[in-house]
Amino acid sequence: MKAKNFLFFLFFLASISLYSQGDTFIRSSMHLSLIEDFGFDNGVLVRDAYGNYPFPVGVYNNHSIDKKSLRLPDYILSPEEEVKYGVNKTMAGSLIGDTASAMSAGIVQDNSKVEFQLLKYNETEKIAHELIRKWFNIQDDGSFDQNYVNQMINVQLTKEQQLEASSSGSENAEISKNRNYLIDKTFVVYTRMNFVSNEIVAAGIREASREASSKLTGIALDLANKAADKIYEKTSEGFSVWTTGWLFKLKWEEEDYNLLKSCVADRKIDLDKFYSLPFKLDFLGKEKATSLVTFSLKKGEGGRSDKEVIDLSTNRNIDKVLVQLQKGYDQFKPIFPIQSEKPIGAYLGLKEGIEGGETFEVLEKNSDGSYKAIGTIQVDKNNVWDNQYGSNSSEGMTQFKGKLPKGASKGTLIRQKKK
Repeated sequence: MKAKNFLFFLFFLASISLYSQGDTFIRSSMHLSLIEDFGFDNGVLVRDAYGNYPFPVGVYNNHSIDKKSLRLPDYILSPEEEVKYGVNKTMAGSLIGDTASAMSAGIVQDNSKVEFQLLKYNETEKIAHELIRKWFNIQDDGSFDQNYVNQMINVQLTKEQQLEASSSGSENAEISKNRNYLIDKTFVVYTRMNFVSNEIVAAGIREASREASSKLTGIALDLANKAADKIYEKTSEGFSVWTTGWLFKLKWEEEDYNLLKSCVADRKIDLDKFYSLPFKLDFLGKEKATSLVTFSLKKGEGGRSDKEVIDLSTNRNIDKVLVQLQKGYDQFKPIFPIQSEKPIGAYLGLKEGIEGGETFEVLEKNSDGSYKAIGTIQVDKNNVWDNQYGSNSSEGMTQFKGKLPKGASKGTLIRQKKK
C-alpha cells in the first residue's frame, strides 16, 4: 500500500511545479445541467436561449462534464425507489403544496418529486464519479494525471508549502487539506424552466379578487370589480420566465481520496472498481426565480425581436436563480478578488444580485484553504456595475465604501456577508 501511495504522489510532484496562476485564487467549481422540458409556448426559443447562457467564469470554475441535460420521464421512481430516496408520508404536505401552487398559477410543470428523480439520476449516471474523473483526468484506459487538480491546488499553496512539497518524499498535511478543500467545493446545479403567459396568472388574481369581494353590494362591489379589472389590464400583458434550481455538492473528504487511491494498480485506475465505489452528491436545496416581463412580445423592447426578448429574459433569470441559491446556501456563496484599492472595486454587479448597500467581508486565507473575515466594506449604492446579460456595459467595477484592514490590498478576497 505504501508503494501505491508513493506512486500516486509521484504523479502529484510531476505536475505541481508546472502551474502558477500568480494572483489568481481558488473559486468553487460548478457543473450546470438542464432539465429538458420545453413543451410550452415558445419552448424552443427558451431552450435556445439557455444554449446562449455564458458560464459565469468570473464567479465559478467551469467544471462541466459531458452530461449536460436530462429528461425526467427517463427517471420515474418506482414505489421501492420512492422509499429509498425518501419520498415518504412526512413530506406529503409539502409535495401536495408544490403541486397545487404550480397548477393554480397555470404552470404545467410539477416539481414536487424532481429532487428525488435527480437523486436517482445522479446515482444511475454516476455523476459524482464523472466529476471526480474530470478532477484527475481519468481516461477510458484507466490512465490519469493530476495536472488539473494540482494546477488549482498550487494556487492555494504558499511558496514555502510548494518548496516543502517538491522536496518531501511524502505528501504533507497542508497539501492534503488544500486538495480536499478544493474538490469538496464542487457543485452541480440542475435548472428547469417554464414560460408562463402573464394573462394566466393575472386572470387567476382577478378571479380571486372578485371572489373576495363577492359579498359586497352596490357601488362598493362595482368599485372592487373595476379595481380587479384594472390590475388585470396592467399585469396580463407579456410573459414570465420561471426557473427552479436544485443544488447538489460533491461529497469529498480524506476517506474519499483514500478510496480513489485504492483503485490504482500498475499506474492506472481500475475503472470497474472505481465505479463500484460509493462516491456521491449531497442535495443542499432548491430555489426559484421569476423574470416578469410586462410588455407584449408583439411590441418588442426597444426594437428587439421576440427571440431577443426571450433570450435576454431567460439568461437573466438563470443568473437570478443562481443568486437565490447563493443567498440560501453559504457553501455556494462565491468570493471575489479586490481589483482596485482607491476606490475599492471588484468585478461583480447586478448580475450577481448586487443592488447597493450590501456588506462584504474582507477575507484572509487559512492554512487549510478556508477563509476568515478580518474586516468589512459596504457596496456604494451609487456605483453598482450593470454587468447583466445584454447590457451595454462590457467593462466596469462595483465600488465599495469603507477602509481596507491592514494587510489587505489588490487581490485580497471578499465575500458577501449573510444578513
